[in-house]
Amino acid sequence: MQTQITCPNCGVPYVADIHQVIDAARQPQLKEMLLSGQLNVAVCPNCGAGGRIATPLLYHDPDHDLFMVHVPQELNLDQVRREELIGRMVQQVVNQTPMEKRRGYMLQPQTMLTMQSFMERVWGTEGVTPEMLARQQKQVELLRTLAMAAPDVQDFLLKERAREIDETFFAILRAQIEATGEAGDPNQVNSLLNLQAKLMTETPVGRQIERQQIALHALNQDAKKANGLSPQLLFTHILRNEHDDGVVNLMAVSARNAVNYEFFALLTGEIEKREKNKDAAGAQRLTAIRDRLLEMQREMQQAAQNILQEAQQTLEAILAAPDMREAIADNMARIDDAFMHVVDARMAHAQQSGRTDEVEKLRRIQEEVINLVQGETPPEVQLLSQLVNAPDKAGRERLMSAAADLLSPELVQVVDMLRQQANEAGQPELAQRLGEIRGELNARLLTAGAGGAGLSV
Repeated sequence: MQTQITCPNCGVPYVADIHQVIDAARQPQLKEMLLSGQLNVAVCPNCGAGGRIATPLLYHDPDHDLFMVHVPQELNLDQVRREELIGRMVQQVVNQTPMEKRRGYMLQPQTMLTMQSFMERVWGTEGVTPEMLARQQKQVELLRTLAMAAPDVQDFLLKERAREIDETFFAILRAQIEATGEAGDPNQVNSLLNLQAKLMTETPVGRQIERQQIALHALNQDAKKANGLSPQLLFTHILRNEHDDGVVNLMAVSARNAVNYEFFALLTGEIEKREKNKDAAGAQRLTAIRDRLLEMQREMQQAAQNILQEAQQTLEAILAAPDMREAIADNMARIDDAFMHVVDARMAHAQQSGRTDEVEKLRRIQEEVINLVQGETPPEVQLLSQLVNAPDKAGRERLMSAAADLLSPELVQVVDMLRQQANEAGQPELAQRLGEIRGELNARLLTAGAGGAGLSV
């Protein structure tokens, strides 16, 4: 709900969205915001001060029979007011829950004395234990220290706390780079990118990630030369990296469309060849790879089927809702490429069957989703997406001319970050396109005298 807040820093009143009831089943996007630290965060439009707003929270997750409440101690509520507040929130959830879905535990929510214990229970529904959370918190603190430390201190920490620098640490670092880029702090972005480069070369996990990126880049380059990724090409690169399980797994996931019957036939043929040549160790190694990739393929197929089923259920709920726009807004956290694919397939089938009313309703759903997504996307991000998808340089020039007010050195910094990420992900074509966009942006900034002269080429 919209709540008026008075900024404690400058005294200016402003309105912010504050949510006190989180129903994970009805509004999963609120749970995602809670887990990402974005729920009930307010920033003063006048001075920029802000942070998380202390407010009572009631959390309901029927899938895990979880019904709990946290009232911050700093609110200084007496027992009577506290019970009245909790009673109103409980009644709100009960009223919104159909009679057949109401449960006895909803009469008495569990009380979480601290926000930490509250969050631990929510994370627990995602399979994240308190021990895992504590480890990640240490990794976040280590990242902050490394980002501010002098080179000699960094070297000491890399040795002293080597066990904490794992794949999760690199994921946290990448997320921090992205968040800093969105905040428009190019100096901090460069500092974090330099730290990432150092970790890639000076830590075991970093070197492993670098090997994976190099191998994936080589596969993508050969696929580009061959005008496509074939099972034979994937098989060749798997053999080239058969001693590195991490590289093999990454290739299989990245090139899953080539992991088919032909690929497994080639792998089986090579196993038989090695057995015939008395290479028992080599045959055993490839057999383990084949078994592992077969299991991965089964898991991916099952996951894809589950995603499509969930998308179908979301579409059915929206179609049956009395207010389509409200239903789409409530389900935005569940709307993704799979959902749009299901809508397309359903629309094609409806058109073939002559169900014009259903076709029109599905088209309206598509349009409403696109409008909501575009409304939530910053104009700079929309511009970059359009530039990447433009057919040629002339198309990009027209887009830049129409959005000249969005061109800035900070936008160039974002392009740099995206280009590095594309290179790291083994996407050379996207990296090349972003490089072209960067050059064109720089040229326009230099011509306009907008500070582009300070940018490196």
